[in-house]
Amino acid sequence: MTLLLDTSLWIDFTRARSPAPLKQFIAPYVLDPAAHLAEPVLFEVLRSARPEEARLLEAQFATLPCLPTPQDLWQRAIALGQACRQAGRTVLSLDLLVAAVAMHHDAILVSFGADFEAIASVSALRLQRLNRPG
Repeated sequence: MTLLLDTSLWIDFTRARSPAPLKQFIAPYVLDPAAHLAEPVLFEVLRSARPEEARLLEAQFATLPCLPTPQDLWQRAIALGQACRQAGRTVLSLDLLVAAVAMHHDAILVSFGADFEAIASVSALRLQRLNRPG
């Protein structure tokens, strides 16, 4: 079983102001040997990190394997976006990219994000949608 941890987990797990119970809730996913990253997640987390944050994040990310990006990622994301739109939902572009990587690798996408439910409803995305404790 392969888990792809979405950006929402990493933001809550690494943000200084996140409550300790939330970080404790996320920790087992981050420490799971099946946990993986994907390039769209790395991009989303690191693009706005301050230099000192980026160094810490990159050190943590280096401990996890990264799922290779499929060559046809953009076409897969377009098809997912169109399927969502036909179902009356507009989904964020990066979420479509993350979902496409997860589906390519038959990974379970672990996320707090509601947009992934829309993607899963029109595709074979395997989703473990989490709810923040509290």
